[in-house]
Amino acid sequence: MPRKKKKKDRINIQSTETKIFLGMILLVAGLTLLVTPFMDESTLIFNKIKIFLGFSALVFSLPTLYIALNLITRGKKFTSWKQIVGLAVSAFTIATLLAIWMDPEKVQDPVELANSGGILGREIHLLLNGIVGQFIEIIFILLILIVAFSLITGTTLEQISDFIAEPKEDKKFSLKKLFASNNKVKKEQDAEERVEKILASSDDDSLNTSIKTGEQSIVSRKEDTKYIDNTSTQKNKITDKKDNLQPASPKYTDWVFPTLDILKEPEKQTQNKDRYKKDALVIESTLKSFDIDGKVVQIAIGPTVVRYSLSISVGTKVSRIKNLGNDLALALASQNSSVRIEAPIPGTSYIGVEIPNPTPNYVYVKDLVKKLKTEENLYELPLLLGKDITGRTVIKDLTKIPHLLVAGATGTGKSVGVNSIITGLLYTKTPDEVKFIMIDPKMVELSLYNGIPHLLNPVITDMELVSNVLQWCIEEMNRRYRILKQAHAKKVTEYNKSIGYSAMPYIVVIIDEMADLMLAAGVEVETKIQRLAQMGRAVGLHLIIATQRPSVQVITGLIKANIPGRIAYAVATAMESRIILDQVGAETLLGNGDLLYKDNTTPKSIRVQGTFTDTSDTENLINFIKKQVEEQHIEYSDELATAIERGVTKKGSNGEIVDRDPEFKQALETVITAQKASASYLQRRLRIGYNKAARLMEQLEKAGAVTPQDGSKPRDVLVSNIKQVLGDSTDDTEES
Repeated sequence: MPRKKKKKDRINIQSTETKIFLGMILLVAGLTLLVTPFMDESTLIFNKIKIFLGFSALVFSLPTLYIALNLITRGKKFTSWKQIVGLAVSAFTIATLLAIWMDPEKVQDPVELANSGGILGREIHLLLNGIVGQFIEIIFILLILIVAFSLITGTTLEQISDFIAEPKEDKKFSLKKLFASNNKVKKEQDAEERVEKILASSDDDSLNTSIKTGEQSIVSRKEDTKYIDNTSTQKNKITDKKDNLQPASPKYTDWVFPTLDILKEPEKQTQNKDRYKKDALVIESTLKSFDIDGKVVQIAIGPTVVRYSLSISVGTKVSRIKNLGNDLALALASQNSSVRIEAPIPGTSYIGVEIPNPTPNYVYVKDLVKKLKTEENLYELPLLLGKDITGRTVIKDLTKIPHLLVAGATGTGKSVGVNSIITGLLYTKTPDEVKFIMIDPKMVELSLYNGIPHLLNPVITDMELVSNVLQWCIEEMNRRYRILKQAHAKKVTEYNKSIGYSAMPYIVVIIDEMADLMLAAGVEVETKIQRLAQMGRAVGLHLIIATQRPSVQVITGLIKANIPGRIAYAVATAMESRIILDQVGAETLLGNGDLLYKDNTTPKSIRVQGTFTDTSDTENLINFIKKQVEEQHIEYSDELATAIERGVTKKGSNGEIVDRDPEFKQALETVITAQKASASYLQRRLRIGYNKAARLMEQLEKAGAVTPQDGSKPRDVLVSNIKQVLGDSTDDTEES
């Protein structure tokens, strides 16, 4: 049988290479246009440009350079099409404007054309002048320039109109303030008008009464104000009544953010580039031994991982390379025998071979906070994640995620990552802008934060109380929705913007160990977390849930469906990686903060070296914050404290008032149906912790439903119907 001729490999011209090459050509063209008006040298190219564009060549160079830089950076920078259109429109308009002042008798003179708008400007000018006349032409050009200015700077036409209409009202006007898309500095008069407008929109007569505290009116103070909920004792019983809103001044108006010098200085190691080149040759030779033609075209040196970008010949199956992970680890003598193959690298046609960096440089929180300070206005709730393989800083916005799940094996850096996230928020947000609810069953990870004014309540360590905390969060969420409805706002950012200041602070709920919480009260907690995750985003309520046990019993399908933000640290098996990320990969991570990040904007996970926050950094940060406010002067939420401690009150069979848990009715039905009662039985059937089950047994005993404990003998059930204990009412809860 004749052998088939081997097909020749087709020349594969990469689209990214073509774009970069085109960008380099446009870069040369843009620089040529930029220097043309100032060149006295008489050459063919400069003379032609001068005659055709004149002095407007200087302006035409701007959109050309913008597009060139966009192509060279592969669309990562200079991506705004509005700015490109604005620059192009302004170039044509300025060319026309320069042509207006040309001497009519010298419109054909090359020297006159070079010193004005050139042939292009002349032709546009003659066309417009012949249609509308010179006066209308000038007005039209000025209007076009205003529109171009709006596109280039991002300033809205409304802002420009307001500035033209009332230029004298703002004595401290600046270009920075004009260009700001989200101007936090509002005038006191505007804030008062917004407050009065929202108060007047309510049907409740009490909202139109005087809003004075003591002898001084709050709206007359020379500082920003915010809304507080002044609810009555019947707030939870009457849900259709509008919330009584009263503006109050922020408590921490003179807040001072922590300085960078309290953080630990990063430690750097020199990278051995020769070692990386040798490893690249080893990768190529190893692939060649398996009849795979591959070439390393790029080496990205990350903090703890080195990625070799591998270009393979057309027709080679990617799966062949993915199955060679162990062989490459053997050839490279990789630390921990860990080689991760990413096929392909997002945005490229290369395959990534990631191996541990022999000289790692860990990412310190000081570097990221320094970067965050320069981009603070870009994030509502910044999350400090770390640096990716290429060394770029990775900072995400929690409001866009909007909830985060952090999981990984013990000792992989999960708690350090959570502390880094909290550090970023404390460095950029005042206690008036963000509030925390921290739940820490281990009692040592988050207890350091006790005493800071950002907390709504001291760190909660009793898992039996978490259900009440989450219920309060649901009630607060519903209250905020009613406030937004009255203010005709769809989300908390619109509401705060309409008021002119942070009237409704963000609430971030941090649960450090989800596994223990699910063990104590799984079903009840799961449904409440599900509801908060579904509806909390619009009203500024966000969840950060961490666990060291990534199993389906802890990270259930309902929780995963409503929490798109995922961080996976090193885990033991590929199955655990799938539970966290819905894909494998986390089992090949190195530990020590090495993580994979994924959210609804990233179809594939991103490998990041997590931020390292030393314990001394956290202590210095907390001490800095505590020095600004004395702990005895911190005002925690009274409503939350009441919700945590409240129980269900009913009359027992002997007429006394006893406190009952919300699960009392369910426990009563369970023992009546089974005609047997014990704490272990309730623990299994209701999926609750032993402490709660034992407490329910005591409540059943006080209610006369079961007999008292008699040594090792089982308890007897004394009732056959729940009405014998609860009466005719089937309500198992009554809010005090």
